[in-house]
Amino acid sequence: MQKNFGFQIHDPDMIDVLKNIQVPKTPCQGTPWYTILSNPHYMIAFHYIGAYISEREKLIEDGQADDLDSDNECKPYQVAQRCE
Repeated sequence: MQKNFGFQIHDPDMIDVLKNIQVPKTPCQGTPWYTILSNPHYMIAFHYIGAYISEREKLIEDGQADDLDSDNECKPYQVAQRCE
């Protein structure tokens, strides 16, 4: 690109860094949220309430006061937020 068009698409310093990079002895792999959700010990430690739990919105405490309707139930928008 430099010869033909007069500009570089890659930073030369970054190319040098990438050429000298080595594979770590203990690399981090995978996604952390999958590991947490797939391991029951982590689920318990982080107090995760799975989507398979019925009426889980009643168990989730997010620090907001419940916005109750006349039947003393959470309003639909708040249920939707907690079910996310």
